Amino acid sequence: KKFASFNKSFIEQIDSLATIASEFSNFAKMPDTKLENLAIVPVIEQAISVFNAAENVEISMTNQVKGDLIVMGDKDQLLRTFSNLLKNAIEAVESKEKGVIRIKIINDQKFAFVEVEDNGKGIDEALQDKIFVPNFTTKSSGTGLGLAFVKQAIENAGGTIHFNSVPNAGTTFYLSFPLATAEV
Repeated sequence: KKFASFNKSFIEQIDSLATIASEFSNFAKMPDTKLENLAIVPVIEQAISVFNAAENVEISMTNQVKGDLIVMGDKDQLLRTFSNLLKNAIEAVESKEKGVIRIKIINDQKFAFVEVEDNGKGIDEALQDKIFVPNFTTKSSGTGLGLAFVKQAIENAGGTIHFNSVPNAGTTFYLSFPLATAEV
């Protein structure tokens, strides 16, 4: 009986390590970026559609842009980026009675700006300088590669990311992407 218990535990640990190894492998493959002219709003809408059924969470998008916002990016990487940000936001608002995630899209002559705001638990001040570091996580499961991937994918598209977080009030991520047609 003890052997069976140890055996089960070892198999679970091996599965966990295999998952981590494959995540690191995926992360290491990041340079295979396929940059193309890409309308960013449909990518965000696709990411939202995956999470729209989340319970007790309202996801809204405000698009203040007329026409298409075309950026130079890798569609798969940007889809994973917005999926990661939404997944994290949903986890951050889980303890709230009503989680609210707002996405706002604006632009100027040269850049597309995307804000992803939640009313979740916020990011502890002591951890804020570590959240983009590969292999850093506050969760009991997970690889800590989510936000490291997000940062890399945004930088691959020539963009930037930063955030503002208030404990127990929420976090807002600010993303910027150069427009494909802009002379930068």
